[in-house]
Amino acid sequence: MTHTRQPISRVLLALLSLLMAVRTPAAEATEERRPLRIGVLTDNYPYSFRDSDGKVKGFAYDIVDGVVEVMGLKVERVEGITQDIYARFERGELDMLQSLAQLADREGVADFSVPYLIMVGTIFVHKDNQQVLRLEDLRGRRVGVHRSSLGESLLRRSGFGDSIVYVESVQAALEQVNAGKIDATLASRLTGLTLARREGLDDIKALQIEVPGYDVRYCLAVRDGDRRLLAQVNEGLAILVRTGRFDETYRKWFSQVEPSRYTLEQVLMAVAVGLALALVVVLWAAGRQRRLRRQIARQAAELQAGEERYRSLFEGAPDGLLVLETAASRAVVVVQTNPAARRLLQTGSGPAPGARLHHVLSADAALADRLTAATSAGQAAEFEHEKPSATGWWRVSVSPLGARFLVSLRDITEQTQARLRLQRQEDRLRQSQKIEAIGTLAGGIAHDFNNLLTAIIGNTQLSLLNLPADHPEVTSLEQVLKAGRRAQQLVKQILTFSRRSEASRQTLKVGPLIEEVVGFLRAVARGTVEFDHRAQSLRAEILADPAQVHQVLMNIGTNALQAMRGMQGRLQFSEEEVVVEAGASLQPDLKPGRYLRIGVQDSGPGMSREVMDRIFEPFFTTKPMGEGTGLGLSVVHGIMQQHDGAVTVASEPGRGTQFHLYFPLAAQKVEKAADDTRAAAVPSGQGQPILFVDDDVSIVETVRKVLQRLGYTVSAHLRAEDALAEFEAAPERFALVLSDLTMPALNGLQLAARVRMRNPQTPLVLVSGYWPESDLAEARRLGVSATLHKPLSYESIGRIAADHVRRR
Repeated sequence: MTHTRQPISRVLLALLSLLMAVRTPAAEATEERRPLRIGVLTDNYPYSFRDSDGKVKGFAYDIVDGVVEVMGLKVERVEGITQDIYARFERGELDMLQSLAQLADREGVADFSVPYLIMVGTIFVHKDNQQVLRLEDLRGRRVGVHRSSLGESLLRRSGFGDSIVYVESVQAALEQVNAGKIDATLASRLTGLTLARREGLDDIKALQIEVPGYDVRYCLAVRDGDRRLLAQVNEGLAILVRTGRFDETYRKWFSQVEPSRYTLEQVLMAVAVGLALALVVVLWAAGRQRRLRRQIARQAAELQAGEERYRSLFEGAPDGLLVLETAASRAVVVVQTNPAARRLLQTGSGPAPGARLHHVLSADAALADRLTAATSAGQAAEFEHEKPSATGWWRVSVSPLGARFLVSLRDITEQTQARLRLQRQEDRLRQSQKIEAIGTLAGGIAHDFNNLLTAIIGNTQLSLLNLPADHPEVTSLEQVLKAGRRAQQLVKQILTFSRRSEASRQTLKVGPLIEEVVGFLRAVARGTVEFDHRAQSLRAEILADPAQVHQVLMNIGTNALQAMRGMQGRLQFSEEEVVVEAGASLQPDLKPGRYLRIGVQDSGPGMSREVMDRIFEPFFTTKPMGEGTGLGLSVVHGIMQQHDGAVTVASEPGRGTQFHLYFPLAAQKVEKAADDTRAAAVPSGQGQPILFVDDDVSIVETVRKVLQRLGYTVSAHLRAEDALAEFEAAPERFALVLSDLTMPALNGLQLAARVRMRNPQTPLVLVSGYWPESDLAEARRLGVSATLHKPLSYESIGRIAADHVRRR
């Protein structure tokens, strides 16, 4: 134990525990997750092994058990041997391994916790060996190591490759050293001593030296990139150290690692036990011989009744069984069928012996051909077969039976349908993952793009305010402002597509929205398309964002018109209330409940299956270059998921296309959102001092000029540190602090925390072009007065300033 370097791991864990102790308690509420799947080794004594009582025990097992308990984790343990568990972890089937040596080539597969045990290697020799005292003495000796081990690598680097003797494991190497078959082995001191003690290897000893380069760092491993779980594991380890549970566990497993010596009485007892075991073996062998004689006699009797048993098994088998053979005419004939086969093949009382296979299977020539080919090959075969008209599936097995062949038919219709449903779910999951990837990009660019729009919109509005209404540049500036507003809506559309924007929901009837969309589309179609709107219920209401519902209907309707371009067509909108039951195959992603289903059906050319499978992919389009972005239906998909609904599509070439939109029916009345179109007049200030900070020069200048025009005194900064220094010099001076969220060094949330510490009464507003939910939650926790979305305009700046300065 003196050479395990265990105190080093204690120091690392103690430092981590101090960091965890001063950290804000786990206020971040963890969301409900499925149980973590932890790989548990059953062959890694003494760290994790299956004991004689069948239970898995060990030092690593107890450590992980402690982490799970103190962190309140929901886990599922998956037990197995080292090779199988590591393979499942590499395939991504497990979330965590309870013990894994930290090596450089494993960094790309796993993230490692703080090491909870650091062991060093030493040399194990026979207790009478006085020639091997250090690593250099192994030259020319027989040194046992297992392939691809750290010991083999170290011996080869040291130039002792000729000394290597391969063994199956560390335990096998220790046993051969104990028996004098090899001179030495390399192993971690702690592992070697515990194995020697367990196996009673009294004739070996561990040298009191450390082998350079033989460090083994035992860690808990999580899948690469799972930082959240890694933080929980490290915190759990720190708690075990801080509470003393780690030391207790260590003493439990490693306090007796020095090999013990046996007394004469113990040796005699061991001999007696050995003799007793030998006697038991002799008696067991004699008994077994008598049992074998009886078994042979019984089998001889059973062989006489074999034909009857075979007939019983054949006739009663749940699978359909056919016996085939090749007749002299080279045709395959049916020799025998069981009732299950006759029921599956619908042959009534069954074909007469010797009937041709193609005649028996006249309704399924494809199956007859495959069975004929299998018998001609003379080898076992297995395949799945779809019955004619897609009425079901069979799993067919063909096995040689002497000169004949046994064919097994098993109905797998239910399993196949379940697999196809699962495959459709996987396809939807891959689609969601693609949209999520594009959404990450959209969220990343939103902040910078909205910064640019703030400068464009803000300065344009200031210029319009400074010019008389009849100035020749007013029209141009109004066009710039209009373009900026369109760009602002584009950002909102991208964020909606990525499900990163909040919808303003209210109860509404969809009928008026559909009529509005139909009126617009009718004008675009110019008389070439006939429109129809059918509503089953005029009272149905949904809880949704009207603008987003309008956008969904417009995107699908516009696509339909473009598909029918150049031909006379029909576009029909319908509304009906439907109930989705649990486990419905049509929409497994929908929660059970009542929905308003909006149908949009066109009489266009339709789509192939390949195109239909990809229409919701971002940037996928079948339109010519320059006529489409490929985002329209991706936006539809994002909006429907954001509203806890779904969108489905059905289409065939030449038979048109039908979309179904599922919106949950509103459970209760919600007040309609107030009209956001407010008067252009913005309240002015009266010289109140405002502290403003943003790391973008154009935004600082734009907002400063807007606030000054509105009558406020502005102190603007490009660095949050400078703004904080000015505030801390006079905390009572400012009537409002206005700060950007994303800034280098000191961000808006950190600045808000410092401001709140100095003066909790100061109104504080944070601004960002993109608000993740985690940042909004933190802002609420800090007591931020309000959050504002970029791009900023003259009106939004003026209103937020007026609303919060007045509260002082």
